[in-house]
Amino acid sequence: MRTNRSFLRRMVIASCFACVVIAPVNVEAGVQSDNGRATESELREQGTNERILSADNSADMQQGDIVKYPRWNVGTNLLEWIGVMPDLKYTTWASNVHGEFYFKKQYSVLLSAAYSEHHYSHGDKFQGFTSYIVEPRYWLRKDATFQGFFGGIYGQLGDYNDIDLERKYTGHFWGAGLSAGYLYPVWRGLAVEFNIRAGYRSTEVKKYVYNDAGDRCLCQRIDKNQFKLTGFALNISWRF
Repeated sequence: MRTNRSFLRRMVIASCFACVVIAPVNVEAGVQSDNGRATESELREQGTNERILSADNSADMQQGDIVKYPRWNVGTNLLEWIGVMPDLKYTTWASNVHGEFYFKKQYSVLLSAAYSEHHYSHGDKFQGFTSYIVEPRYWLRKDATFQGFFGGIYGQLGDYNDIDLERKYTGHFWGAGLSAGYLYPVWRGLAVEFNIRAGYRSTEVKKYVYNDAGDRCLCQRIDKNQFKLTGFALNISWRF
């Protein structure tokens, strides 16, 4: 009986000792396991956040490739450089440049100048002109990106000198009217724009002819006042 009691006493002591020693170990292991799971979860969350941030940064970089809120625009009309005039007749090339200032999210003002003084058609013809245009514009988009469709009004002044083997036309002109177009940003500050102008033009025409002696004689003086297509442009520009 004493042996059984002694055995039971020893078992109780061993069990208590096991509880005292093993329990903290299990708790510590559980804490470590919990910490491990928490760390893994945090790592997954951190990885997700990093991917999101990476995607956002990539999107920002892609958006950053294009100047989103431009203030200025400098460009030129490609059609005039290859000899296509505003009335869509093909003559000879003309140098031209324009500058544009953007303000108040939907408004801009464009100033342009063009110049030509060249012989063409194997030297039998000559084209000379200057042209100056002021064009306030209103942009349909209201986000200060100044892209897409726009409309405007314009005023124009210039002179011309058109000569061939038989006659010469020279004079001055002025005009005013409406304009419309569309601008598409391509990359960084690079943009392409289509623009058309139509309105009233007043032209002073002096017609000269050559007599048998080869002298130039003024034979006619005409004032033309008409509504017509006055501008047709395919502009390439850099915005900043």
